[in-house]
Parts: sequence; structure tokens; C-alpha cells
Amino acid sequence: MYYMKYISNLKNKGEKLALVACASGAVFVSASCSQKAANDACDTSAREESLFHADNDIAMTVRSIVDAVRVGETLSPADYDFVGVLTDGQGTPLYTDTDGAPGEWMVKVEAADVACITNRRIGDLMDEDLRNYVLASLRLNSADLVSAYRNPVSEDEEIYHYENGDIDIDFSTRPAFTQSGLEGTLLKIRISKQRQ
Repeated sequence: MYYMKYISNLKNKGEKLALVACASGAVFVSASCSQKAANDACDTSAREESLFHADNDIAMTVRSIVDAVRVGETLSPADYDFVGVLTDGQGTPLYTDTDGAPGEWMVKVEAADVACITNRRIGDLMDEDLRNYVLASLRLNSADLVSAYRNPVSEDEEIYHYENGDIDIDFSTRPAFTQSGLEGTLLKIRISKQRQ
């Protein structure tokens, strides 16, 4: 409103046109800058999401190990050892660590018929949801739970023992803390051939 009065008080048509052009240019530049900022933010967000995508589904990893152990294949570290991001099958990391990065996992062959999968750092891991996801992929449920107990050697560790035919699958969880005092859960999935 103030600008309109100021423009109408100008006597020279050239001055009026120059001021209107200048004001229009300022609005245009402002709009294009905010649009560019919005596009940059979207591009950055899209890049971050694409960086978080991974194709290593934890359920497929567990099934692969279970199938190999079931048929008597000797587990080779060269074939199965892995450190990196495991996902929920949609390419989404299973958890975010305390630094806000996709949570890393380690798959390690411990013997010819034993492999373990563990998260390397704590974060927002929902261990019960993850256990249910893995069990569902193996077509197991609470009826296949053989025992649930606290580790007698380490009482803060809970172990859920399942059997899938002649395969033992243990999910163990224990609390862990960062140096700054943040608490989270470390989960270990141990897959092994049943001992007779």
C-alpha cells in the first residue's frame, strides 16, 4: 500500500516505470530464490533417501543361512561374512544408530554350521518387531518357541530359542550404552545345526 502511494506521487512516468520494474524484479528474484531453495532441499532429501537404500534383506540372509545349514553345506566366511546395512525387504534400514546413520550389521561364520548376525551399534532398533519379521519369513511363530530364558552367565541377556526342523535359531538381546549414557539393544541371531 505504501509503495502504491509513493508510485502515484511520482511525477515522471519514467520514474514510475523504473520503480514498478524494480519492485517486480525483486518479487521475481525472491520467488525464484525460494523455489530454488525448496528444490535444493527436495534434491538433498531425495539424495539422502537414496543413500539409505540397500538390498540386503535380513530375512533373506537368515533364510539363506538356514537353507545352507539344513542341506549340510559348509558355511564359508568368503560366502557369508558381511558388514553393512541390512534391511526390512523394502530397502529400509532396520534401525538408525545414535549418530542418525543407517544401522550396520555383521554376519559372521563361526563354524562350518554356525553363523551369527549382530547389530554393531545401538540405536532405535525394535528387537521384538525384528524377531517377528524374521520368524514370519521362516514360517515360524510363538508355537515354535522352545524356551525363553536369561543367560545364567550374563543375567541382562535374554535368549529366545526356536527350532526349525533340525536347525536351532537363537535370538539374544542385551542392553548396551554409549559413552554419553544413551541406552539401546544389541541383538544377536545365532543359526546352527542341532546337536544330537
